[in-house]
Amino acid sequence: MHFFVNKGMGHSNSGVEHAQFYRAARFKESNLPFKYIFTDYLPQLHQHMSEWQIAENDVIGLYDFFLSDDPRQYLRDGEAFQHTYHEDVLYDTKGVQRLVIRQTTGNFKATTYKKRFYDSSTSREINVDHRVILKNGQHQMSWHYLGTGNHKRMVNIHLNHFYEDDYFFATYEALLLFFYQQLERVFHHNVYFIDRGSDNEEVLVQLKSQQINLKIVAIIHAAHFVSKQGGHLLWNNHYQYLFDHLDQIDAVVVSTMLQKQDILKQLAFLGNTNISDKVYAIPVGGVDRVPKARHLPGDAIRFVTASRLHAEKNISHIILALAQLQANGISATLTIYGSGADEQNIRRLIYDEQMTGSVKINGLSQNLSEELQAYDAFVSASYSEGFGLTYVEAMAQGLPIVSYQNSYGAQTLIRPNENGILVPITDDKDKNVAALARAMRRLLTVYDTLSIGQQNVAKAFTNQQISTAWEKLVGDLR
Repeated sequence: MHFFVNKGMGHSNSGVEHAQFYRAARFKESNLPFKYIFTDYLPQLHQHMSEWQIAENDVIGLYDFFLSDDPRQYLRDGEAFQHTYHEDVLYDTKGVQRLVIRQTTGNFKATTYKKRFYDSSTSREINVDHRVILKNGQHQMSWHYLGTGNHKRMVNIHLNHFYEDDYFFATYEALLLFFYQQLERVFHHNVYFIDRGSDNEEVLVQLKSQQINLKIVAIIHAAHFVSKQGGHLLWNNHYQYLFDHLDQIDAVVVSTMLQKQDILKQLAFLGNTNISDKVYAIPVGGVDRVPKARHLPGDAIRFVTASRLHAEKNISHIILALAQLQANGISATLTIYGSGADEQNIRRLIYDEQMTGSVKINGLSQNLSEELQAYDAFVSASYSEGFGLTYVEAMAQGLPIVSYQNSYGAQTLIRPNENGILVPITDDKDKNVAALARAMRRLLTVYDTLSIGQQNVAKAFTNQQISTAWEKLVGDLR
């Protein structure tokens, strides 16, 4: 079985989850069996699966599995009983939450006890989850939390009536190890594609070191390298464990050839020179057909962007660049698709710049490819993109692209003056915004040429080619 390992998914997802969704579609085309694995406690998992059209029998949720009436049947068929999410909250006389009872979307109920304490690091009282009990009839899980925020961890985990036996795990890592041991008893010739979670990676490497016949494929979704200091390479924290245990990893997958080349050069610097056959470059998105060329009907242009609305996506740069276009008499609008923590800041900027009539936030779209048909050009202001699935979705519609020259997505998917315009990145925000505005303005003069060029670039990123690449990797691992 091929497992796509992640911590979770939700109503709004990052590029990691969308890369998984896309890979699943390619595996289905190639008749390669697969299942998603989600290891986080996700009370609304099945609602979100339905929103993203993910079949129940394609998913293994750690908590659904341990609380199932028939764990083996669950592994085969998925969750048979879904429920509407509901929660009741008990408050104390000061209006502080003390108890939350949830009907999850799976087949279990959850009771969370809250604890209030003084946090010396912030000099204030905070209310945190303290104890959790999950229950489905006789099947029960419970644990306590220690720490808060990024230091929050599960301890003293009890699992009752799992295959009619009771278990105790001192740590979450011990529970996770037990979970994968159960999967190894049911499925065979397993390949784990690790998309997120160094804890998953550590446990699977531990299992492999016990001579269990499994394969591990590490998926790199972002920039893997930070800097070189004093002759030492500093890796992105998310991938430190991978590079420290490369001998236990059967394959490493990146989404661009540029990133593959960088990894091989950096590993060669460390003395690892015989691993080129272990690193694969497979795009995490593609097109199902070569798009038709488009024509800009007049002087007005409709820009669109789509991403999580987080500060690192620099949506504010696009708004400010659009303001410069309009100040120069150019008729242009911007539509923003996405949701996230930076939305209120973006709305405030739109209001402050008096652009409420020309900039709209349309929220999250689950049919972005269709939505993009209504626009003329795609623009991105992210300084870093491991790949950039939205670039591909713009490509699929024949939209020319203006983007900062980020690594590695923009430099791979945008060929300057062929299908888009790349804007160099400096340390000066104002200079970057001005350069982005100039590129957006120049697009008006070369629009038709870039849309025709988008057809040629799209031919290198077809779904069929990408399916074939995954088939080759799977074949190499056998």
